[in-house]
Amino acid sequence: MNNKRHIHSAQFIMIILFCSVSLIGISRGETLEQLPVSVKTLQQLVFHPVKKLPAQVVSLQSSLLSAEISALVTKVHVQVGDKVVKDQPLITLECDDYQLSKQQLMAEKKALDADYDFAYYQYQHSKKLIKTKSVSQEAHRRQASDVKRFSAQKQLLQIKIKQADKNISRCTIQAPFNGVIAKRLISLGEHTAPHSPLIRLIDIENLEVEVQVPIVLIDNLDYSVLNFMYRNQAYPLKLRAIIPSIETRSRHQRVRLSFVDQKTLPDAYGMVEITFAQQVIPANYLVTRAQKIGVFLVKEIPSDHEKPQLIADFYILKDALPGRVAKVDLPLESQVIIAGREALSNGQRISIEDK
Repeated sequence: MNNKRHIHSAQFIMIILFCSVSLIGISRGETLEQLPVSVKTLQQLVFHPVKKLPAQVVSLQSSLLSAEISALVTKVHVQVGDKVVKDQPLITLECDDYQLSKQQLMAEKKALDADYDFAYYQYQHSKKLIKTKSVSQEAHRRQASDVKRFSAQKQLLQIKIKQADKNISRCTIQAPFNGVIAKRLISLGEHTAPHSPLIRLIDIENLEVEVQVPIVLIDNLDYSVLNFMYRNQAYPLKLRAIIPSIETRSRHQRVRLSFVDQKTLPDAYGMVEITFAQQVIPANYLVTRAQKIGVFLVKEIPSDHEKPQLIADFYILKDALPGRVAKVDLPLESQVIIAGREALSNGQRISIEDK
């Protein structure tokens, strides 16, 4: 009877020891069972998210052309919407008064030239007579003074003639650059005054896109891949400048982008697609363990067999949030467990069904 009791006691101890070993193995994730999983490399999963921000096309030159003289409008050569090229006439002003003024100056110049020539002749002649003392020093100096006075008058008159030529050139308003007529503020027969606006001209060749970027994103974007989306068409862009000032209320920074090739029209509104520099992994590949969010990676451990044993290694992703993409800084060749990840625990033995 005692022997039977000893046998039962020994069997009971063996059962307890077996259960203890099994529990220890389970707690370490070292179950003999290998859960089948499928994997993909991180390179196959990660992507660079795209941010869409509202933007506007702006012209680098938008000029309000004004009159520089007071005159009557005799001809308007353009209408709103017309495309013009540099130096093309836009408006012609009446120029008779300025041309008559120049003719008067030219007549004065002829008379002054004659006076100067005669004074210069007398001066040269007195230089010869002064040697023989046939003329007084006072008379010689007076003739020299006449030459200088007429010379100064000629210079002053030449300046007036140049001013007259400039006024005549102002009788024609020309395009300072290639562009399109955005607005016409004058009509035929009206009288202009100096600095009165006549035409608004917009440059349609030198265009940029301006976008407001939140300051929290300004350093996280990849500005080498940019597109301006307008009317279902993508226009490639390149970064020209990040304006080094912050809009106080909106907490944005203005970014100026240049068109690479094809351009839209000025004042066009659209969306700029900017790619994030940081690569992320989709939220559906993330798992939660012990209130931490991460991914299961394939890890090799030494084994008594020829092939190493594979286990599931839980890698915690910092700052990851439930249901959102997460930043990941791992080698792109890392193997991420896809199918079967929900049933895994850290250190679980696995077998890969397909690669």
